Amino acid sequence: MSRGKEHLPVDLHLHSTASDGSLTPTQLIARAAELGLAGVALTDHDTLEGIDEALAAGRSHGLEVLPGVELSASDGENKIHLLGYDPLFPEKISAVLEERRRERYRRMEKMLLRLRSLGFHIGSEEVAAEAGGAAPGRLHLARVMVRRGFVPTVEKAFSLYLAQGRPAYVPRNGLDPAKAIALLHRAGAVPVVAHPGASGRKFIRQLVALGLRGIEVYHPDHNPEMVRYYRLLAQKLGLLVTGGSDYHGDRDYRAGSLGSITVPYICLVAIKKTPRGASIYSPQTGQNEMWE
Repeated sequence: MSRGKEHLPVDLHLHSTASDGSLTPTQLIARAAELGLAGVALTDHDTLEGIDEALAAGRSHGLEVLPGVELSASDGENKIHLLGYDPLFPEKISAVLEERRRERYRRMEKMLLRLRSLGFHIGSEEVAAEAGGAAPGRLHLARVMVRRGFVPTVEKAFSLYLAQGRPAYVPRNGLDPAKAIALLHRAGAVPVVAHPGASGRKFIRQLVALGLRGIEVYHPDHNPEMVRYYRLLAQKLGLLVTGGSDYHGDRDYRAGSLGSITVPYICLVAIKKTPRGASIYSPQTGQNEMWE
């Protein structure tokens, strides 16, 4: 690490058109370089498809790119998002990621049926075109609703129809947290819980017992009190501290602007230096298993 670089800003939570972001990986990296960031992590939902393009763009712009992926999990009560940073063996989770993307298509069909019952006739081909080859998600659907004039903004699409508890919402079939963390370890990735929010206080310690390695302390959804709480908790439990904007696009729902939330470059270095693999308790065998 060059002298003084350890304090330069990095944004460790970004999404591209490989999932539901509005910029291609190349555009995303170019924008990050223009903003003067020292590094970024590309953490698209359920896919690593944009990583090679992002790495190439990073080399072109002199910007360090940390590969990553975001997985959704559920313990039955809480929705949990996990960031898997720097997977050394991505091929070991490719089949699971493919199934997660197929599940997104099934979920989208159910949401479209609910919208049709409300009088909004949107075809799956419209959402697929918006997704541009990525697995469709709620942001893609919201953008179509705006373009069709059904709602004025993406935020309104969520608050009126697509957010949890609204009439067109369909929950995802989230992975079991133990399985999700074990899968990330198997891929040689570093599992970090994303934007745990207020509910995270109930489950962080359980995730640590399953092999969690870090907490996304800095996030647009975290107020100063949450930041203090999770920073101290990470210190107490010996966990990595990460943070990022969770950028999807300049006009998207609940989006932080690119580079609006950053952490020092030393946080990126700490992720890369973290030992890989963890001892995970297997409820099937009743034994601890080592994922390498």
